Amino acid sequence: MTLSTISVSDMHCAGCVSKIERALRELEGVLETHINPARRQVLVEHADGTETATLLARIEAAGFHPCLTSNPRQSFRQRDLLKRLGIAGLAMMQVMMAALAMYSGAFEGMDPAVRRLFEITSLTFCIPVVAYSAMPFFRNAIVAWRTGLNMDVPIALAIACAFAVSLAHTPDGAGEVYYDSVVMFTFLLLTARYIDDRLKQRFDMSNAALAALPATGLVLDNNRRVPTPLAEIAAGTRLWVEQGNQVPLDGRVESAGATLDESVLTGESQWVSKASGETVYAGTLNRGAGFCLHTTATYDSTRIAGIADLANRAQADKPQVAQLADRIAAVFVPAVLCLATLTFVAWQLVNPEKAFVAALTVLVVSCPCALSLATPAAITAAMTRLRQTGIVLTRSDALMQIARVNAALFDKTGTLTEHAPDLVNVVLLAEVGVDRDEVLDIAAALQQHANHPIARAFPEPERAVVNDARVVAGAGVEGRWQNRAVKIGSGAFCGLPDGSAETGIFLAVDGTPAARFEIADPLRPDALPAVAALRQAGIRSTMVSGDAEDRCAALATQLQIDYVARQAPETKLEITRALQERGDQVMVVGDGINDVPALAAANVSVSVLESSDLVKSRTDVLLLSRRLGALVDLVAVGRRAAGIMRQNLAWALSYNLIAIPFAALGFMPPWVAALGMASSSTLVMLNATRLLRVPVWRPPADNDQNKLPGR
Repeated sequence: MTLSTISVSDMHCAGCVSKIERALRELEGVLETHINPARRQVLVEHADGTETATLLARIEAAGFHPCLTSNPRQSFRQRDLLKRLGIAGLAMMQVMMAALAMYSGAFEGMDPAVRRLFEITSLTFCIPVVAYSAMPFFRNAIVAWRTGLNMDVPIALAIACAFAVSLAHTPDGAGEVYYDSVVMFTFLLLTARYIDDRLKQRFDMSNAALAALPATGLVLDNNRRVPTPLAEIAAGTRLWVEQGNQVPLDGRVESAGATLDESVLTGESQWVSKASGETVYAGTLNRGAGFCLHTTATYDSTRIAGIADLANRAQADKPQVAQLADRIAAVFVPAVLCLATLTFVAWQLVNPEKAFVAALTVLVVSCPCALSLATPAAITAAMTRLRQTGIVLTRSDALMQIARVNAALFDKTGTLTEHAPDLVNVVLLAEVGVDRDEVLDIAAALQQHANHPIARAFPEPERAVVNDARVVAGAGVEGRWQNRAVKIGSGAFCGLPDGSAETGIFLAVDGTPAARFEIADPLRPDALPAVAALRQAGIRSTMVSGDAEDRCAALATQLQIDYVARQAPETKLEITRALQERGDQVMVVGDGINDVPALAAANVSVSVLESSDLVKSRTDVLLLSRRLGALVDLVAVGRRAAGIMRQNLAWALSYNLIAIPFAALGFMPPWVAALGMASSSTLVMLNATRLLRVPVWRPPADNDQNKLPGR
């Protein structure tokens, strides 16, 4: 299966979305299509044998201009819009002055020859607006008649009809002219689309850095630094990272150390020091001296590439409320055309002089663009803001779920505590033919196969080699060392009797508990104020851990939360479902394989960057930041986004329900309709940008002030 990202710069309404979805759905090999109209981006999951060129050709046949890179096309589109907008603006100023004079003359009297002069002047300035500025509407409408209706059809009809009727009335001066409405309608629509494009570009800027890596890396070859395309660099290659340059690929530091700016990943501006052997990630910036990097990933398998893929999938994903809005908008265009026709026929029976104006106004005022943009704009803005704070959503529908969360279940180790546990003591429990150094070496060899944070407390094995290693979820790791069965993990897993008071991590050799490892498990620095802030927001927190009772009790007392100790993966799942059956909306935060069942069942699942690929594939939210307070940001933005989505949908529906009857009854002139149509789309976009200003939560000095930002 392959995921292709395609930019479609001329997609701007629900009709466009429907046409593209229909065109791709009929293509063999296409598995699933995700379209984000707010970013004008199409993500297509397709079979490996389906060429990207075939997808592009199919979208082009539907009447669009697709490309694989969005920036050049986006810049060209904005320059083109700006030129068309400038001509429409200059013409509008001249035509409106003539229209003002004619409106004044209608009340105080005007010589017919002078009126004809003003009409011809208006026609002169209106021609370039219709022939050039409005041409994108006409092109899209012509294509739409063949491939399926979109919002450019009523727009083009309104402009063409108003101009044609005005042109017919100009030679003999018998009848009204609507040149002012034509130029104003075109100018306002182009203004709205230009603002729309600028806002979308702003949304994209934050995410652009996520996938932006240098084109080449400096490969070390016999003390020479050879510039090499990243796509050609294999894992295990030694690279040199210059001061001030981005780290090109994931890897380990081979020099004495490195100083990095990881803000592109975590959203935190404070630089981080890395010792020799520590892992660094592609996309981070080298702020210290140059260093040698031993790569552990290829260009396509870097962590930042995976995160960018998750972010793109989520932005193209549609929550249920957006799908409902799209379904409404998809049937809106035919309904508008029918309504405009009925309005014309009805006024012909009542007052033929008003028939054309009323029908024209209905065409102008009714636009589902605001409705189709109401949720994608808010989703894109929310995800951009979260991305800036070190949070990536992998499913956009999680935004609505986050707003309703009232209970949180936390794993302990690596979630509430640091991902850097320390091994502070080794206690031998029985004589099994191995000394203390061998015990530690065997344990280190077993932990090489584990992905639990506690495994990081053990050093690299020196001599011991473990064969047939197998991870037992929620218990530990087992294997064979020198033909002897060895295990590391919980007391019960390693053979300690039930009810034993011994706590810690144990090693068993041939079924006999041989050693206990005491691990220091420091609490995350901001865990206490972050949990307090969630409590202040009405979210009850509970720690659910497989660790020993006494260790869990001590940590829960410090955090002032409930806890449940010695829990297996199955019981974590049962606790999650029990809360849901009680009516709670549950957020589960974890990082280990033993958390996967609970994460999969949660209303909102959250994992941290250090989690395994399996864990991250089961979660809705990925925390890139080391701050546990990022959860507070998540809840704040989620609640604000849900409110803004409701506001946008309410405005879009109310506008159409109120404006269309006024237009059909003849109470609204065409220029007012043009202003309302253009402003409705702009308003929902501007309302969505409020999400970009939600402040980042920081641990306050006074714990009584642990409140969500923006509330």
